[in-house]
Amino acid sequence: MPRALLNAAILLFCIVGSFSVNNTMFGVGIMLVLGIVAYVLERRQFAIAPIILGIVLGPLVETNFTTSMIITSGNFAGFFGRPIAGVLGAATIIIWGSAIFATIRRTMIERSQALPVAH
Repeated sequence: MPRALLNAAILLFCIVGSFSVNNTMFGVGIMLVLGIVAYVLERRQFAIAPIILGIVLGPLVETNFTTSMIITSGNFAGFFGRPIAGVLGAATIIIWGSAIFATIRRTMIERSQALPVAH
């Protein structure tokens, strides 16, 4: 199938799908605007996949986080109460911390190398 036909078919299904959610053209307009924004971001070398994942999974994660906080009465220790959850939580914190530390260290090294030496 030629690429032009495939792109046209995908656009058609996107328009039909966005219209069928609420039976309004407003959904189609939002879809077109977000498509243009995604195109511009992609042309500027932004990763689109994490943005889409955030938009799609954000409400689900927020709902489940709120439910978890209600169950644990707002106590974050409830996330680390079981052994597997504790290990995974600690691993996550260690990975994030090492990434942040590496970025800060790399920035400090680059800045120190960029400074001219005074004689």
